[in-house]
Amino acid sequence: MLPEEKRIRTKAQLREWLAYELRPYELGGMQRLLNLIDGNEAAILRRHMILLRTTEYHINAGHRLRAGLWKLRLRRLQNRYGMHVALNCCGKGLQIAHVGPLLMNAHVTVGEHCTFHFNTAVVAGGTDNGVPTLGNDIVVGLGAVILGGVTLGDGIAVGANAVVNKSFPEGGITVAGAPARKIADHGVEAWNPQEPERD
Repeated sequence: MLPEEKRIRTKAQLREWLAYELRPYELGGMQRLLNLIDGNEAAILRRHMILLRTTEYHINAGHRLRAGLWKLRLRRLQNRYGMHVALNCCGKGLQIAHVGPLLMNAHVTVGEHCTFHFNTAVVAGGTDNGVPTLGNDIVVGLGAVILGGVTLGDGIAVGANAVVNKSFPEGGITVAGAPARKIADHGVEAWNPQEPERD
């Protein structure tokens, strides 16, 4: 889980995080109408992000009743689409690429600006039954699984269908395979050269 100082604790922080994280899911024109009826993937992802971050804010601010109500709404949406993202585990800049299965253990730690693709899992397991710790600027590819008490350094790209069961503390590499191994000396910057500037 994220340390206390890296969690959303105020309304100003909530607004700041949402303004930043909702940019990839901008809605315009007909998409605004589809947002009302869940007919658009971006609208579903946008709603999920709002529910996730608002629930976290109310939990961290000690608003027990509101936290409970927002959590119910979040869980209903997560169960409907199979997107189980744990509360207070992901740093600012979380991006979910597609609606669909995503499983995250409640005790993992995910850094800032991390992206998860369809059908990925970050879970306990392995030989030590620990939970993963992910650095900043990580992209987890389609169908990848990260399990056990492993640590991934900043800027790592995890290839599609990889099974990461050992640590890669060095940053800026690409790992792939089952079990995963380093396959390139460059990471996310090579996959995403047009990444927008950050705040």
